[in-house]
Amino acid sequence: MAHWFQKGWLLISLMSAVLSAPTGVARALDDASDRESYDRAVSYCRSIWPPRAMTLSPDKRIMCFDTTMLPEVDVSLTKALELGGLFVIRSTGGREDKALELADLIRERHATVVVYDYCFSACAEFIITAPDQTYVLKDALVLWHNPQSSDPAHPYCAFLKTPRDGGPRGLRRGPCREGSDTVEYSSARQARFLWERAIDPSSVMPPDSIYVRRRVASLYAETGVDHDILWTLNPRYYPRLFKANIVFEAYPQSREEVDAVAARLGITAKIIYDP
Repeated sequence: MAHWFQKGWLLISLMSAVLSAPTGVARALDDASDRESYDRAVSYCRSIWPPRAMTLSPDKRIMCFDTTMLPEVDVSLTKALELGGLFVIRSTGGREDKALELADLIRERHATVVVYDYCFSACAEFIITAPDQTYVLKDALVLWHNPQSSDPAHPYCAFLKTPRDGGPRGLRRGPCREGSDTVEYSSARQARFLWERAIDPSSVMPPDSIYVRRRVASLYAETGVDHDILWTLNPRYYPRLFKANIVFEAYPQSREEVDAVAARLGITAKIIYDP
């Protein structure tokens, strides 16, 4: 009887300790469980063969997105994703209007975005920043770059502009029009998205760091190339830029690591590593 009492008292003590533990401990346990669910979701998406642009899991808890966001891609299947589900994506980006349409649907479903392999351009600008929570797997590259025109008849021009933050001049691309070297460009839909999802609605996309800004401007001055320059952005900047909680499982620790991942993924564009 005494032995049972001692065991019972130990069980009660352990339960009490768990209930009274600091919230950080409980959060760590939740984070571990979340990471397992993200890994399982990515494994499911990788198992789909042949690959499809969009796939909804049978339980409707996972949406797999594996394509470029072009006008002909029907993203309405996202509406069937269960509330609070996982939106698992790898994408080279695409058209701004299609990315914004998809971002709105992700917000409506209160989904968590999970990135694997790569997320470039419009994927970085609008998809990882759309939800409340985004998780980027190890060895996944999130790459930003200046936009390109979707209309070949009206290509964008390059300008070295003084940004609103008062930092050094940086390379920006936008419609070729009078005065555009002093006026930051954003569409009405992009402005609305920034109002809803950016910490500072007047911020300019794509975001960069001072280091990246100087490197991009330097490359432009040396080569005259104003496109196909991509860059990483250290996660330490994200909390001051976006309302989304964007978590990296492991941000690359060196340019060599970025280059190795890019080579494995077959990415040949110039990538600037933000340390």
